[in-house]
Amino acid sequence: MKIGAWIHGGDNIPIAAQIPAVAEHGIQTIRCYDIGYAESVAATLKKHGMSLLAGMHVDGAALVRDWRSQVRLEELERYHKLGLSIEAVCVGNELREGGDDPGNKRFTARLSFGLANVLATYRQWLDKHRLTTPLTYAMEGIVFDRDGYFNEWLWPLIDACDVVSLNSYPMDSPAWFGFGAFEESRKLLRDVRERHLRFALFELHLRRTLEELAKADKRLILSETGFPSAVGYHKEGEGLIVAESDNERFGEAMQEFIGIIHRVNQDYDSRIQALYFYEWRDNLHHGAITNPGAESPIHASFGLCDRFGTPKLDIRRLTA
Repeated sequence: MKIGAWIHGGDNIPIAAQIPAVAEHGIQTIRCYDIGYAESVAATLKKHGMSLLAGMHVDGAALVRDWRSQVRLEELERYHKLGLSIEAVCVGNELREGGDDPGNKRFTARLSFGLANVLATYRQWLDKHRLTTPLTYAMEGIVFDRDGYFNEWLWPLIDACDVVSLNSYPMDSPAWFGFGAFEESRKLLRDVRERHLRFALFELHLRRTLEELAKADKRLILSETGFPSAVGYHKEGEGLIVAESDNERFGEAMQEFIGIIHRVNQDYDSRIQALYFYEWRDNLHHGAITNPGAESPIHASFGLCDRFGTPKLDIRRLTA
């Protein structure tokens, strides 16, 4: 199982400039969400022998109206001209109908149908050019039913994917939204019983997913995972939210978390192909922090490193 991360930009530290440190700590692959990002870091990735989980944007509303509008063969070709080792091309990320409100968002049969057709079109192009690059889609928890199994209408999309990708965290809704999420994070890190409960639920969900994928002979990418290091926060300057982290407990919890994933992976014949941490470095400017109606200030503290790039834990213990 390869260990990767997303490296954010946008705060005056170029993404490519961060890659040498990322590689030094044993990260083997990075996730990107668009072709421009990939083109800006391709040379540096090649220099350090790192691979890429390539991302292609899909507009969910346009996909439902006409899936053909979301086919971008030129962009797919540009990825393959980079000369990078590509773990998979991820076509879309967390699509939903009903908006972003946790109580309304749904992954529908119409989205599944549209994405399956886009993936089939890309597969035909890749086959024509004798390229074996896997295709995938990064889904979230709304694709599962109340018992934690895939909704029936998801299966055409799973069949169209060469490898299935899942954004999955040991967190529920209160741990994501509002300033109360910092207290939820504190409980995860400092209340061992609470941590074990949340990790046990994560493990159960992961095992159910792998059980279903084993029947379909599909592999899995954990395309986003992790949890915050915050136990509190303060504001800096013009309301910038800065997490107050417990790095010692974060390191302990993260080591336990990765251990669970490795153990589950062994039980399912190493079916997990790769794991991507949500953030390499704390992101104080993440758009979700101030997202109207669904503010998530806890997004400022998902990094394996603080905002300056100083590791919060021994990252090599996670990647060994």
